[in-house]
Amino acid sequence: MTAAEISAILGVVGTVVSLAEKYGPQAYDTVLNAIEQSKNGTGPTDADIAAIFAKCQADNAAIQSA
Repeated sequence: MTAAEISAILGVVGTVVSLAEKYGPQAYDTVLNAIEQSKNGTGPTDADIAAIFAKCQADNAAIQSA
């Protein structure tokens, strides 16, 4: 894993942890799954990370509009 990949994952983790603290554990579970994939050598691709981030943004938008 390159430094850029690690940095991207940490950025997503920071965002998701922040959302989980505010809105619940679902976002946190998503990150745990990504970390588990990384440990198994089937880590998330850039597209997977982008999808996780997009899902967090969509979840946040839904929560804010509720």
